[in-house]
Amino acid sequence: MAQVEWTALESNPEAINQFLGKIGVSSVDCVDVYSFDDEMLAFIPKPQLAMLLCFPDYRKVDAIMRPIYDKLQQEGTKVPENVFFMEQKIRNACGTFALFHALGNIEKQADMGHGPFRAFLDKAKALKPAEISGLLEKTSDLATAHEEAARSGETETPAGDKVEHHFICFVGVDGTLYEIDSRAPFPRPLGNTTPDTLVKDAGVHVQKLMSQMDNISFAAMAIVPKQ
Repeated sequence: MAQVEWTALESNPEAINQFLGKIGVSSVDCVDVYSFDDEMLAFIPKPQLAMLLCFPDYRKVDAIMRPIYDKLQQEGTKVPENVFFMEQKIRNACGTFALFHALGNIEKQADMGHGPFRAFLDKAKALKPAEISGLLEKTSDLATAHEEAARSGETETPAGDKVEHHFICFVGVDGTLYEIDSRAPFPRPLGNTTPDTLVKDAGVHVQKLMSQMDNISFAAMAIVPKQ
């Protein structure tokens, strides 16, 4: 069976916020993170609930991150019971998976509403991570909302295998910062965090990855309560 393919999302807060509205989540906003310097971080509202990161070439990141995940897997690391996680089986849907990983792990901090996402999340939490992608694929109102948000972007999205950028999510769950990559086998714990420092804490790991990739450009967006 051929893998289902969606149109890739842009790293664009306007598109993400449009997407949030269509899936019935009105309690949070997506805002740009322009820099991890303290002066710029001061402009990001608090509490900071999650951060989405888009990097331009997943192959280069894989070369660095895959050995780290392999080692953790050999050590017995699994999906924590208190972390919402789903394995991605829809091509080009990493932006939606990253956003849904953020939303699914902040439902105690933000109202998920009573729309399509809330209904999806309630069903998804009863499934195994490998099964949730199938549920999402069959949830037509979420698939349509993704497509409309993807097509609202400012640049034309390349088709098929030409899409090289990839989204991941950083989110705090019970005081622990997790890196959640829908292509990885489980969320990766990164240490302690708070709603006042989440973007700064995530930035430490992003900057380390940037330095390993010759300071390549990344795009980041924070998920914060709607003001």
